[in-house]
Amino acid sequence: MTAIVVTRGMKEVAATGDYFFRRYLKNTSNESLVRVSFGDLARYVTAVDADLAYIAAALFNYEHFLKDLSNPPAERISIAVRALDKLGNSEVEGILHDLISFLLKVDTEIKIVAAKGDLLIPRKVPGQFGSVSLFSGGIDSLAGIALAQEKFGPTHGVFVHHDGLGGIVSQLEETRLKPLNMHIHNMGTQTGPRGLQQMRGLVYMVFGGVAADLHNTTNIVVSEVGHTMFQPELTALDEVTLTTHPILVRLTKDLLRRALDKEFTYYEPFSNLTKAEAIALCRFKDAIPLTNSCRTTRWALSGVSHCGQCYGCLVRRMSCFVAGVEDAKYSADVLLRGVGEEVIGRRSGLTIDVSDLDNLYGLLRFARDILDDRLDQTAALKIRAY
Repeated sequence: MTAIVVTRGMKEVAATGDYFFRRYLKNTSNESLVRVSFGDLARYVTAVDADLAYIAAALFNYEHFLKDLSNPPAERISIAVRALDKLGNSEVEGILHDLISFLLKVDTEIKIVAAKGDLLIPRKVPGQFGSVSLFSGGIDSLAGIALAQEKFGPTHGVFVHHDGLGGIVSQLEETRLKPLNMHIHNMGTQTGPRGLQQMRGLVYMVFGGVAADLHNTTNIVVSEVGHTMFQPELTALDEVTLTTHPILVRLTKDLLRRALDKEFTYYEPFSNLTKAEAIALCRFKDAIPLTNSCRTTRWALSGVSHCGQCYGCLVRRMSCFVAGVEDAKYSADVLLRGVGEEVIGRRSGLTIDVSDLDNLYGLLRFARDILDDRLDQTAALKIRAY
């Protein structure tokens, strides 16, 4: 079994291991990258803020270690911190173990160890804030940040980057949010594993908690809609991303409370709403074509920004239609176009294939089974559990 040590950029770490998560790579075969960027908040962070962010980044990288690097689960992960008085206890280690067990389905022991590093002298963020709002560049976050300002007063957004939506976020900030005195803090970590990323929700919420602490507020707005927040695995072999699952939220709040001595509130304005209802509430309906919901962000800034066939695109497409708002353009708009028709906005010669309809058929079949009360027992049981 492997022992992993998360050294970050620390000079001395009280642990030994077989594999290392480092901020600065040494070009060895037993290491991978763990990195944190605080953006324009860097001059304000405390030692415990930095430790929390690196803990989230380390667990995010552990998913990459297991998935993309095809390694077996580690027996132990030792994470170096400077704020040992806040984080070096069995309660925090237990919370982190439970997070890994829940999200990655592996049993890995977590040890918090002491490390030496330069002392951070924090300064207060100027201004009084009512909340911070997690901001992804999607429709839900655009609608949510405006509601946050209405409910809590002065609000800033937090964009946690690990993919290609930074350009979208900057565009929305400049054209829609700045006129309302809202700013987006660009924070981030290293690129995660390919495909579904179970740890990204932890990264979002921990970084949001750090930003909220720096802004002297305990209100963190998470504006995902209900079907995304509570979506269960609908078949025995199904896999979904648990970005804001209630268990994940509870464990993250426990971690932040023990580290920062504050009780944070995750305000979830759309948890009982559909995406169409969230769109109907959005103050910036004219900016919806600029947002992105596609699983592939490669074309996010192009004239045809969405693939039109993934689950995210299909739910968005239907929701914008129901809400009666102008939407983005779709490369393979399988709700309107058939097999054999040309794919637009991509490499020439591509056509819509039968396989491009798989997500549409699955979504329609599931919706029909709900209407007819004919869900299979596995799906029905998992939904009742929620």
